[in-house]
Amino acid sequence: MAMLRTRTRCGDVEGVRGSNLNVTVFKGIPYAEPPLGPARFLPPKPATPWMGTRVCDRFAPASIQGTIPVGIPFGNFFRKEFYPYDPPRSEDSLCLNVWTAAMEPGEKRPVLFWIHGGGLASGFGHEMEFDGEAIAKRGAILVTINYRLGAIGFFAHPELSKRSGTGVSGNNVLLDQLEALRWVRDNIAAFGGDPDNVTVFGQSGGAAATTAHLASPLSKGLLHKAIIQSGVSGHDVHAFGRTTLDDAEAWGVKACEVLGKTVADLEQMPAMELHEALERAPGLGAGRRPSETVDGHFLTVNPREAASSGRLADLPILTGGVSGDGMPGFPLPELQGEPPEVLAAGALFGGFAREFVREHPVGAPENQELYRRIAGARPYFGALTFGERQAECKHRAPYLYYFDAFIPDGDDTGLAGDGVAYHSAELWYVFGTLERCWRNFDGRHYDLSHRMTDYWTNFARTGDPNGAGLPRWEPYTLANRATMRLNEADTSCGTMVDAEVATMLEFTRTHAVSRT
Repeated sequence: MAMLRTRTRCGDVEGVRGSNLNVTVFKGIPYAEPPLGPARFLPPKPATPWMGTRVCDRFAPASIQGTIPVGIPFGNFFRKEFYPYDPPRSEDSLCLNVWTAAMEPGEKRPVLFWIHGGGLASGFGHEMEFDGEAIAKRGAILVTINYRLGAIGFFAHPELSKRSGTGVSGNNVLLDQLEALRWVRDNIAAFGGDPDNVTVFGQSGGAAATTAHLASPLSKGLLHKAIIQSGVSGHDVHAFGRTTLDDAEAWGVKACEVLGKTVADLEQMPAMELHEALERAPGLGAGRRPSETVDGHFLTVNPREAASSGRLADLPILTGGVSGDGMPGFPLPELQGEPPEVLAAGALFGGFAREFVREHPVGAPENQELYRRIAGARPYFGALTFGERQAECKHRAPYLYYFDAFIPDGDDTGLAGDGVAYHSAELWYVFGTLERCWRNFDGRHYDLSHRMTDYWTNFARTGDPNGAGLPRWEPYTLANRATMRLNEADTSCGTMVDAEVATMLEFTRTHAVSRT
């Protein structure tokens, strides 16, 4: 059986058996000090060592946030799907969880480091769809984490920059993740893991964070592979939406002004009261709050620009999306009021949508099929664009996927009523937790889940998802524009690039890279 006890640099820990008795899970291990009082908006500090053995038999509270999930369309749908209960919340949340089947330290098993989604504003590392038993069974180790979220996690202010020790503030969402990665480097061998073989993977907001780590000089050497799930969706790979340290600090100053508070006041407010106050600030005149900030410290370049210009770390990468990533509800603010064709193009080309429409007139007969295809290309186009950029920059060829399983028991929300794989649906499959979902999945879905968990763990082990008994998955190159289709009826590798998609890709090549 897997080890139950081991020794970290902070002290001894004792885990609990999983439902698979060959797997041990260590729940709620602190990787950083709770960011309380004057430390609330400052970078994380490593956890303080403890005496004796820490029994890690319960997950830590979720980080401070509102009703889960927040800030997205179809919130009720996602609550039913993934959040049937609201977890306890606390600022004492900077903890991680480890699933391992290792018998003893030093076995050098590959490590999968999970960053949960939720728009970097909600969620937690032990959501019901996340579990490491299927991954551990395949000889890998899963680490999931909590990190600061939303306006609290991204709050910047000139006063804080002076006190931070780095001359900057904000980005604590990403710095918490960085501290957890450092904990993995220093401690994962004690759980049988290999600190030199760490795959960072995340979905949606977690995928954006994964991309940020690929762009950050501070994360270099802490990750060795990456899986980006639903994170490069069309316009995300273009150079727009830049936030500078000056922008972030200005928002913090304005937020204090409209709330009638000083930074010291905000540091002493009860945590949920602070969260609610900062959520009100935009409506009171503070403007849209910042998120990932190019601060010259953690980020020296916008991650989207880095993705579109070949400045991400040149590591093995696996990325893709799901058919439901094309759901409505995320129009670009700068395109409000534009005709439908421009809005549709905006989903793929961001701020360059107007130029696309000028270059390819909507009324021209030869463009009718092009515009018909644009509406359906969003779920996979971002991954294709990323593959093109990687090839043009002569980086390692990524592995691309498109998940379009027919999800049973659709409802009337308009999100998955026709069986289309909704945004986040692949999580049940990757983690092998279909039985936790209320839906009536059949054996074909379980078979697909087994294949996907195999692919993900194979990739974490070697940088290549292929393995015995699996359909062959080819990397994406300009000579072979291959994408793996993940479907319960057809798991096969082929191309999704036809004449219309090639036209779209050529547009991104000339209008994204040349402007970064």
